[in-house]
Amino acid sequence: MGTALALVLAESGRNISLYSIEDDVTDEINNRHRNTKYLADTKLPKDITATGDIKEALRGANMVIFAVPSFALQSVTTLALPYIGKNTLIGCITKGFDSQSSLPLGLRMMSWLPLQMQKNYCLIGGPAIATELAHSKPSAIEIASENPTAAKKMAQAFQGDTLKAATTSDLPGVAYAMALKNIYAIGLGLCEGLKYPMNTKALIMTQAIMEMGAILKAIGAKSETAMSLAGLGDLIVTSFSTHGRNRTYGEKLVGARTKDPKKLGLTTVEGIAAAEIGKTMTRRLKLKAPLMDAICKCLAADSRFEQPFKDYLMKLRLS
Repeated sequence: MGTALALVLAESGRNISLYSIEDDVTDEINNRHRNTKYLADTKLPKDITATGDIKEALRGANMVIFAVPSFALQSVTTLALPYIGKNTLIGCITKGFDSQSSLPLGLRMMSWLPLQMQKNYCLIGGPAIATELAHSKPSAIEIASENPTAAKKMAQAFQGDTLKAATTSDLPGVAYAMALKNIYAIGLGLCEGLKYPMNTKALIMTQAIMEMGAILKAIGAKSETAMSLAGLGDLIVTSFSTHGRNRTYGEKLVGARTKDPKKLGLTTVEGIAAAEIGKTMTRRLKLKAPLMDAICKCLAADSRFEQPFKDYLMKLRLS
């Protein structure tokens, strides 16, 4: 994703410096202008360079984008802070929940920044598949910030012929939507594994958005953010793309003998931990979220992992 966003930003003539801890990646970007390990078949312009020295990467930067795995966000943020200017625009596209605070990472990262830097902080949400961004396919993202000026500046940086950028002040709503959608994507994966048709998938998608909207309203965010690019848009991508790990996990659970992601051929599945946090949150808020509850029961089952989901559909009553 970092390389894909670099490509988008480089289209307007900017010089982009990528930070990576992998020497083979930095060497290939600098010498062959490619990143075949993470973004194959994509030629990079010479305006994009890479380094393993974070101080060098951030020298003179007027905008910094954090596009790292969720487990590395805090450590990379801590490493970068001494070299980020007080007026530098800061963006984050990392999704999921922070295991320690149970807050979405998009909100948690803001708390790691000094107050002076928080006014320049933006969260980047929406349906963004790296390969599609890199190949200049029509796409859109949503920039959330408590500072309208910061959001506008970042949106203008990304806005182009094929990539469009919306802005919103609902930073909490976007942050929670970015994390919650992983839970519901497992449910859409269960639909896939159970060979349910589009009618069923549309039903689950609708129920997911209704529950997300209720949760956002309960935490003081805007319920309509559930219908935005960061909500519905991202959920569609996560639920139907073949690249979606959460969807794939739900699909592989059906008829499986194990629910261990690694034994099912997957790496980290963010929706598993998110489901537990989501269940605790809805109970604290005294909200009913039957679809989320059913997915949680699937993840807690010892066998026939798909059965609670099937039971949910059988018992579902619409108002």
